[in-house]
Amino acid sequence: MSLAWHMVRHRFGGFAGTFVAIALGVALVAGSTTIYLSSRPEAPERYSASPVLVRSPSVGKNSYGEPEYQSWTAAEATRLSARLAALPGVTAAAADPVFYVQRVVAGRPTGDPTDALLDGHAWSSARLGGYRLSAGTPPRRPDEVAVDGAAPGSRIEVLTAAGPATWTVTGTVDGPGFYVADPAALTMSSGVRVIGLTVDGDAAQVATAARDVVGAAGEVVAGHDRNSLEPAAVTRVRWLGAQLLIAMVGLGGFVAVFVVASTCALSAAQRRREIGLLRAVGATPGQVRRLMYAETLVVAVLAALAGLPLGALTAPLLAGPLVGVGLEPAGYTVTMQPLALAGSFVLGVLVALAGVGAAARRSSRVPALDALREAAVERRAMTPLRWTAGGATAALGAFLLAKMPSMPVTDRSTAGLGAAMLLLTAAALLAPVVIVPLVRVVTWPWRRAAIGMLVREGTLVAVRRVASTAAPVLLTVGFTVLLTGTVATIDGVQGAADADKIPAATVLAPDGTPGLTEAAVAAQTGTSQLPTRVLITHGGTTAGYYAAGPASGSGMVLDKATAAELRASAGDGVDLRWADGSTSRMVVRAVRAEAGPGMLVPRELVRRHDPAALTEAVLLSGSPVAAVGARAMTARDYVQADLDEEGELVDLFLAVLIGLTVGYTGLAVANTLLMATAARRPEFRTLRLSGASGGQILRVTSAEALLAVAVGTMLGGAVAVASLGGFRAAVEAELSRPVPLVIPWGTAATVIATCAVIALAATALPVMRGTRAATG
Repeated sequence: MSLAWHMVRHRFGGFAGTFVAIALGVALVAGSTTIYLSSRPEAPERYSASPVLVRSPSVGKNSYGEPEYQSWTAAEATRLSARLAALPGVTAAAADPVFYVQRVVAGRPTGDPTDALLDGHAWSSARLGGYRLSAGTPPRRPDEVAVDGAAPGSRIEVLTAAGPATWTVTGTVDGPGFYVADPAALTMSSGVRVIGLTVDGDAAQVATAARDVVGAAGEVVAGHDRNSLEPAAVTRVRWLGAQLLIAMVGLGGFVAVFVVASTCALSAAQRRREIGLLRAVGATPGQVRRLMYAETLVVAVLAALAGLPLGALTAPLLAGPLVGVGLEPAGYTVTMQPLALAGSFVLGVLVALAGVGAAARRSSRVPALDALREAAVERRAMTPLRWTAGGATAALGAFLLAKMPSMPVTDRSTAGLGAAMLLLTAAALLAPVVIVPLVRVVTWPWRRAAIGMLVREGTLVAVRRVASTAAPVLLTVGFTVLLTGTVATIDGVQGAADADKIPAATVLAPDGTPGLTEAAVAAQTGTSQLPTRVLITHGGTTAGYYAAGPASGSGMVLDKATAAELRASAGDGVDLRWADGSTSRMVVRAVRAEAGPGMLVPRELVRRHDPAALTEAVLLSGSPVAAVGARAMTARDYVQADLDEEGELVDLFLAVLIGLTVGYTGLAVANTLLMATAARRPEFRTLRLSGASGGQILRVTSAEALLAVAVGTMLGGAVAVASLGGFRAAVEAELSRPVPLVIPWGTAATVIATCAVIALAATALPVMRGTRAATG
């Protein structure tokens, strides 16, 4: 280890690339994991003064994989609250029925539409958050409300699921939300799912006693378990942020290994004479391997120690932007996470050791005499392992592309993307094979010029250097063209395909609200569905929660999939538990073949059992009627609005991942060229003695760098475009319509230009230093 320390200290320039790659990788992982671990579920603020909460029982999971909870009816919640309030140590037990309400100012809904779904509460539940009146009196009538930011006696315009309303403010409350009289809240909400307890004794003892009272009718949570009551919408936001962080950590770790491996391989190639001398004086292959591992360990520890504070200090600065783009909920803050820092340190060291493994094994196998004999000659770029791995990935990628036409339509897109990634990997591994003919073709017009000849011949005898520079460019350009081309190609047809499925030219859609009110829908001429959640049971089989919509007649209509899962057919009776907790039995009137909601029932039945339900859209058959929180638009614009909303997140993910890839690619290119160019100082000295000027040498090396970038660009672009062609064919078969291939050339050009600028800068610096030293 002492020898390794001295080697690193005296030759740190040769380890600079590894140092920077590991430092940045550790900073990225430390920052990302700190952000991730800081983003944990939290109980809603409105329960901050309630250490014990009781929620309704779980009845399975929804389509998102989240637990679904059966509501208590108003009567059940009232009875259970009274029993819980009688427990020793309980000062109050309040049901918390929630419902949609949104403030209207100057005819426009205000506030966050998603938050508005949970903004309505019963006045008695205000105590669960410790909220009190700062002025006025509690609400008692159906049209009265206590709210923050409004003086008692004033009147406010609001939207509820029923439609616009005007409420009189009776009191000013010191917390968020709209608080109405308890009976009014129960009529506007879809049952009750939470009862909160305020206590003046030991919360753990109260929780134990409450469990005996509740039994199987609910679940009692206390302490940190209260965080499981975080709203599903907030949890989904955290999930989106987690996906980006996981992708960043995975991609960062993979590319860091690639950079470290490339750096170590090039460093080992440049140190053949030194390694040969060590072997000649008696160093065993094991000692050579241990030396390289020890050197890398020293660099990794120093780099990790440098990267940890960088990641820890950067993470809190990203909290605001993450909330702003919708990847973390409002109020999110980053806290210190020692486990994240410790794990990042260990991961950084392991990544470095993994990256040096191949170079260490290769160096230890070279006999002393061979190493000395090959010291001035570049070894072959293609090893048997590289041939095998490259050939295998190329064959597998080609096999997937060839088999795509015979695959099920739904599997073709996935197979196309998998084939593209395999072919990109194969191109990177087999790049040295095609570099020689490609360089000859590209440099053919300048083969007789002095600089052109030097570039051509210098490149042809340094295939390893060119491949080391071209490989990261190849992967980055291919990755960029593939991802952006895939997204752009799908976006180009998805909107039109979805719009074709809407049997109306004009759609009434929500405008600043989470859905359309009943009043807005009733004023229109057209068709719509009112989604709700219903638990369906038949013959001992529970199908789960399904959306319900309009149907004529007294019975219900099931879709084919739901009927098959329930083993139900027309004429059978099924048991239903509605969103408000009530139960009923209905007869299946028909089973429809077309896809759609799991069941259809009369709209008035849905409204009766789900007072808080909102309509997603109305397919208009007549002229639209103006309504608060609604706007008319074409079917194409309606679909495009949804696509644009999703596209913003997709674009953000692409920007982060491509930016991260380009950053590491720039590091790999710069490090390769810095090391390779610095090792060519004797060559530059010879050129100067032969009469070449510093400018001519700079033009030669710059042309070589650009040539390497061009080779990587052509290989990566060719593989990506060919793969996109197969992907487009799969999408055409899936949609049964022509699909134009869209490639965002602007993004690709920006990435290529960035790689070229970095390559030129990394070449120019050591060349100018070397030529100055030669003249000095």
